[in-house]
Amino acid sequence: MPNSLVLGRPGEVAAAHPDDLEVWQRCGRRLTFLQNEFPGARFTGLIRRITGLAEADYERLTRTVQWLRANPTSGLFVRQLPIEGIDTKWLGAHSNLVLALLGSDADTESPDSEPSRSRKRTLHSRLGLKVVPELVQVTVCDPLLREQLAGMRHLAATVEDLNRWPQHPTAVVILENKETAFAVTNDHPGTVILHGHGFFVDQYARITWVQKANRVIYWGDIDTAGLQFVSDLRRHGIPAATILTDTETFERYRHLAVEGAVPQRKSIPPHLTDPEQQLYHQLAEHVADTGAGVLLEQERIPWESAYPQLIDALAPAADE
Repeated sequence: MPNSLVLGRPGEVAAAHPDDLEVWQRCGRRLTFLQNEFPGARFTGLIRRITGLAEADYERLTRTVQWLRANPTSGLFVRQLPIEGIDTKWLGAHSNLVLALLGSDADTESPDSEPSRSRKRTLHSRLGLKVVPELVQVTVCDPLLREQLAGMRHLAATVEDLNRWPQHPTAVVILENKETAFAVTNDHPGTVILHGHGFFVDQYARITWVQKANRVIYWGDIDTAGLQFVSDLRRHGIPAATILTDTETFERYRHLAVEGAVPQRKSIPPHLTDPEQQLYHQLAEHVADTGAGVLLEQERIPWESAYPQLIDALAPAADE
């Protein structure tokens, strides 16, 4: 019986099994074509995925990159792209392959690497596409400010439109979730609530009257994501003060918490106060011990306890 098999070339290894041979040949055909068609393409870490694409998706990929390379600054919306077989979901799912074949200088996973920025806007900017404006959700708690807006208490507007207000609020409350904003039904002079934008804090930082407000208060869920949110907000130059974001609040209402996401970043958010850092460490320890995150949604904290703390935070300082 033979005790060894000597194969001189990779192709001979692939030919040892019909299925392997087919994959080997498909890989060779595709890489040869893509290297010739897109000389600046990068393939590091992506060869297996390119080889494994269904034929229809591979053809969509090549058509898409050919069109985008020929029209690098089209200024179209993604739904306007005249490319057969693609839609918004397809482009999002295959964005790293598209960027790699276009020869983007950014890391292939970069659309997912900055949770403080809109992944959609980042991708579209690199592809020369236009993005539907992202609207900021607003609750106007001051009746005088509402007079500028036909009496509207709740609205959604672009940053550019919000910057056109002739009068500005003196206090801004940033909430992670819209339900809490709708729960604030009383009027508060000079106060506007912004909510529902998650990690897209660069939107808030672009609003001129947020930058100039006497007070900016942040209140969000108690989890690692919420703490990353407020750290990013401060990184963008907004000196937000938090309420109900400490270990005491977490322990008091921990029975209302549920399983949450694990931290999206490996390092501790750098722009946290000492109490917020203590809370982050406690949440991170829970992840280390259980393998799962923990989430205390802001809406779960009893309103009769939470709302007075929000009112106290809105109280003007003695020198205002």
